[in-house]
Amino acid sequence: MFKGFILSESLSNATILNDYQQLHVKVEKHDDPKYPKFWHLFKLSIPENKIDEVSKIISDNIKDEWYAHFWNESKVCIIFQGKIFWISREEQWSSEEYKEVVNYAVKAGIDKRYLDFKIED
Repeated sequence: MFKGFILSESLSNATILNDYQQLHVKVEKHDDPKYPKFWHLFKLSIPENKIDEVSKIISDNIKDEWYAHFWNESKVCIIFQGKIFWISREEQWSSEEYKEVVNYAVKAGIDKRYLDFKIED
């Protein structure tokens, strides 16, 4: 089973979230004028045999300058518009795989402070 985080504001069609098991939704307030004032952070659960299909759907629907990520006990799937990375799960993000994802994200316009890839089991 994969779990993951995605913001409804990051999607061009947020209704796709209704197709997946929602573990919880958290509303966060943000003061950065570049982004919506409130974010709705969905924690989803995706069966292992569906993660490739779901990651493609999300990649097709996620907006520029946003990402989503999902994890299991050993892997992390990080999804951008038109690009999906699979990296090893780490206690402290420091691998070359991780650095490649961060470099890609920064070049895509994502502020580095949002690239924490939080994992919560």
